[in-house]
Amino acid sequence: MKKILVPVDFSSHTDITCRYAIEFAKAYGASIMLFHTYFDQIIIADTSFPDTLDMSTIYNEELMKEIFRQAERNMLELEEKLNILIKKENLDNVTLSTKVTGGEIEHELKEICIEFHPDLVVMGTTGKGNNLNVWGKVSTFIIDHAKVPVITVPEIKNFHGFQSIMLAADLSDGNAAAISDLFRIFSPFKFRIKVVHFSNRAKETDEYERMKALQMKFGKEEKSNMIDFEVIEVADDNQKAVDQFVIEHNVDLIAFCPHKRSLLYMFFTKNITKKNLFAANVPLLAIPAAT
Repeated sequence: MKKILVPVDFSSHTDITCRYAIEFAKAYGASIMLFHTYFDQIIIADTSFPDTLDMSTIYNEELMKEIFRQAERNMLELEEKLNILIKKENLDNVTLSTKVTGGEIEHELKEICIEFHPDLVVMGTTGKGNNLNVWGKVSTFIIDHAKVPVITVPEIKNFHGFQSIMLAADLSDGNAAAISDLFRIFSPFKFRIKVVHFSNRAKETDEYERMKALQMKFGKEEKSNMIDFEVIEVADDNQKAVDQFVIEHNVDLIAFCPHKRSLLYMFFTKNITKKNLFAANVPLLAIPAAT
C-alpha cells in the first residue's frame, strides 16, 4: 500500500479522518493525497434583460473565484496542520500532497482515482453540516468506482485502532477473498477478525454449513487466535443485533463486501444509517470484489 487518497470537505471531523489515513501511511510508508472538489457551475439568472444577464454572470464568476480561493486557503491550513503533526511524530516515511479542483463531484472523484491510482481511500462518513444524504452518496460512488478498499470514518474523537475487526459476512463466494484482504490490509497492525453472519432464517437454510466451510479455509489463522466465526440468529431487528455485537465485542471497524445482497451495504446506500448502521459509530471498510 503506497498511495492513500483522502477526499475532504473541511467538515468538523476532517482531522480524525486524516488521522486514520496517517496511521495507514505510517504503517506502510505511504503517500497521502488530500483532495477537495467544489461545485464550479455558474448560475445564470432567468431574465430577458441583457445588461442584467451580464451583471449576473460577472457576479457569479467572482463568486466562483472566491469559492476557489477559500478552498485553497482551507487546504493550505489543513496541509500545514498535518505537516506539523507528521514532523512532530517523526514520520519520515509519510509524504503529503494536495489537490483542489472545481467541477461535478462524482466526475472529479472518478478522475482523481484514475490519475492518482490510490491503493486505499479514507473519507468521512458525513460531510459538511453532517449531511449524510449527500456525503453518503459520495462515499457510495467512491466505493463503486475506486475499485480499492474504502474506509469511511464517523465523527469520533480519537483513533481507536483495529484490534477488533468485524466482517459482516453474507456467506457468498467472495467472503474468503475478503478475509484474505483483511489479513493483508491490516498486516502491520495488531488485530483480530470476527466473521459474523446475521440471519433470521438460519435454522431453515444451510447457512451454518456455509459458515463452517468458510471457517475451514482459515484453520491455521483460527488456531493462532487471529479469527473466529459466528452465525447469529436474529429474531426481529437486524440492526439491533449488529449494534449489540459491536458493543459487546468492542468492535473498532466493520468490514463488508459492497454488493447489493449485503445487508450492511443496503443500509449504507439507502442512507438510513443515522439510526441503525452508523449508530454503531465505528469506521466502515468496503472491500471490493476480487477482479
